[in-house]
Amino acid sequence: MAKRKKSAYQAALDLLSRRDHFRRELVEKLRQRDFPADEIEDAIGRCEELDLLNDERVAQRFVEVRAAERGWGPHRLAAELRRRGLSADDADRLSDLPGELAGDAMRTALRKIEVRAPAAWWRDGQRRARMVSSLITRGFEAEVAIAAVEDLAASRENNHALDDQ
Repeated sequence: MAKRKKSAYQAALDLLSRRDHFRRELVEKLRQRDFPADEIEDAIGRCEELDLLNDERVAQRFVEVRAAERGWGPHRLAAELRRRGLSADDADRLSDLPGELAGDAMRTALRKIEVRAPAAWWRDGQRRARMVSSLITRGFEAEVAIAAVEDLAASRENNHALDDQ
């Protein structure tokens, strides 16, 4: 007996049962499985109607995880959301980190950067500049990155001075 081919909708449900997807990435995965475009659109529509596919919800979770666990700043988050199919306005709105999450993102980023820094890095202007550059690459504003590195450097210098006593 010949094996019956799954429908695009069944394939979409299988994919969504494993993890949330952005609309664009789910469409692409269904295309890669050679489903016809009209069947893909029908499947996507059904998933959206059932609230199984919701870019805003996925984007909110994406932002929370990438900010807190990976130390990504607003600019990098917005760029990644646009790449994943969100409009520029939605990407900018959703990547605007609230205070506590912005603080978590910066602390995570600084921790990840400082792990690779040599001892007494805070006394080396070039090393501090590299740390600022790394924070900018992670998506933080230059002014915010400079202030964060200077605050951390001052903290490290104070702690080092206390250790010397």
